[in-house]
Amino acid sequence: MRHKLAGLASGRLDAETLLRLTELQEEAAERVAKSPELTAVEEGDREDQVSDWLDAQGITGSYDVAPVLVQAGLDVEFLDRVADAVPADCRESALRSVAYTVETELLMNEISEAVTRVSTLVGAAKQYSQLDQAPHQVVDVHDGIASTLVMLGGKIGSGVQLVKAFDRSLPPVPGYPAELNQVWTNLVDNALNAMGGTGTLTIRTERDGNHLLVAIGDTGPGVPDELRQRVFEPFFTTKGVGEGTELGLDISYRIVVQRHGGDLRLRSVPGDTWFEVRLPLQAPPAG
Repeated sequence: MRHKLAGLASGRLDAETLLRLTELQEEAAERVAKSPELTAVEEGDREDQVSDWLDAQGITGSYDVAPVLVQAGLDVEFLDRVADAVPADCRESALRSVAYTVETELLMNEISEAVTRVSTLVGAAKQYSQLDQAPHQVVDVHDGIASTLVMLGGKIGSGVQLVKAFDRSLPPVPGYPAELNQVWTNLVDNALNAMGGTGTLTIRTERDGNHLLVAIGDTGPGVPDELRQRVFEPFFTTKGVGEGTELGLDISYRIVVQRHGGDLRLRSVPGDTWFEVRLPLQAPPAG
């Protein structure tokens, strides 16, 4: 794709120079997709270098142009090539043309990423709610867990490490997808709340005899022995006044045990808590 040579007095450049400048613009646009991830310190240092270079070239407003060029992965070495490709009196126009190119490319990438995020969220919401699916069917639990993690993405902050250990060879299980998604939501949300924004959330799937096991673990403080046997009781909570309830655990227990003929257990010591969901691989005989 050829980009606009913004602001250049093309009549003053010969065909070979225009071709070379166009090639540099194309290269700059390609670098956008390959630009390295910089730390805040690295980004600041690179912006200072580029800004100083632009100032030395007599480019006005370098503090506005430098961040765009750095975000696109361009450095002083590349800018030297642009400057060397055109006459001195055309350098500012050429450099601004390159900046225009990468700014446009960055904007297009942002739009594309936003569309992808929206599409992913819509797909996850559809999978999560299962509005267009029969209420009882065979279920790939991994799809439901994945959509649940997307829906809860805002709660999984930078302080939480997510570990997924999925056995993708496991067969689908008979069940109610929307209800199982509610179970994953309750258990993951409970784990995140227990860790208070810092720790490791682990989700593991494996076969356990005639059952499929989904284990959700966290590195929070754990559940004391005297409370462990009561967490699945209706309206029981370990939270303080005003902090909500753990009603989701009772609901999860009913969905797993009563609706699916499975089992829901808790294992907990400080720093290592697991909720284990076991679902039958085959539906019980009718009648």
